[in-house]
Amino acid sequence: MALPLIILLFIIYGYSLLILLFHLEIDKESDLSPDLREPPYAVSVVVPFKNEEDHLAGLIEDFSRQIFPADHMEILFVDDHSMDGSAAIVKSSMGKRVNIRYLALPTASSGKKKALAHGIQNAKHDRIIQVDADCHIGPGFISSHVCFLQKHPSDLVAGMVTTWRGKGNFLEIFDRLDILSLIGTGAGSFNVGRPMMCSGANLSYSRELYWETRVFDPEDAVASGDDMFLMIGARKLGRSLSFISSKDSLVKTAPQKDLRSLLAQRIRWGSKAGKLKMIDIQLLALLVVLTNLSIFLMPLWLLLFSAWWPWLVGAWLIKSLADFMMLFKVSGLVGSRSDLKLFLPVSLLYYPYFLLLVFGALFRRPEWKV
Repeated sequence: MALPLIILLFIIYGYSLLILLFHLEIDKESDLSPDLREPPYAVSVVVPFKNEEDHLAGLIEDFSRQIFPADHMEILFVDDHSMDGSAAIVKSSMGKRVNIRYLALPTASSGKKKALAHGIQNAKHDRIIQVDADCHIGPGFISSHVCFLQKHPSDLVAGMVTTWRGKGNFLEIFDRLDILSLIGTGAGSFNVGRPMMCSGANLSYSRELYWETRVFDPEDAVASGDDMFLMIGARKLGRSLSFISSKDSLVKTAPQKDLRSLLAQRIRWGSKAGKLKMIDIQLLALLVVLTNLSIFLMPLWLLLFSAWWPWLVGAWLIKSLADFMMLFKVSGLVGSRSDLKLFLPVSLLYYPYFLLLVFGALFRRPEWKV
């Protein structure tokens, strides 16, 4: 067997084994009895937003339905210079719902990271829960985080994120399965003790941890990545990190409306990879790139190494099986297992899509959505 072929198979099988390991480590958290009548502490929920008038009313309604005691939580909406009706929606809810506060980012500051910092700086409580503005949460969301922390005291807790069901078209399912593959990798890596991925749409952490990790966030150089740099900072400081996978803690975010929006979002996520400065995370990113490139070029390998076609086809099948098993478990946790009926076309189209993301991340400056 030629050395290039050995390297190629090593990459694909190595990726497959890692995904299978993460799959085995994803735990389904049992019900956390989210009806907390006497919480051990109060929490501040920080929601940075910009031009989110289509989503804020729904999220505010979700907060009003929380079974967590209203006198033990505050909701801070931080406005990053919105130019639509977002501010009016938040202001109109103040005094009518749970303890909602509106904060406007000072003129000299802009961006999600500045909005998040402004909210935390003005928060009344030491435990912070971070949620994105274009999301929906269930009535047990806050309680589930607090209950989880009672069982698993942690400086940072990451949670499950998916997209809600919209039109049900192919792009929406593609978007959701892509997100679930990332969330599954994050959950598995947390549970093996090497957190590599999390989402700022569903995070809980101490105010102290947030300020201590600012030194690890190249804020001026990278516009996005508040979640990843927070996680990396916590790892470097030797803090405790956990992952919550209970159904009550699930956050559902808006599906991307078109392919252009989907690509822009994922390019923004991927653009920070070179700035993460965590060797295992960067090695994982490299492994994923090499594996997907190898599969994309599979017709070429079959032509060059035709005598070894069973090994090459076997590698592709095992890689696909590993991806399917990961998605089978995670889609079950979030209640979208029916999406797997499109697994085969999604997986085949994923490879050219992924290469577009790689090129975009390498040559496009990331910006927070406007």
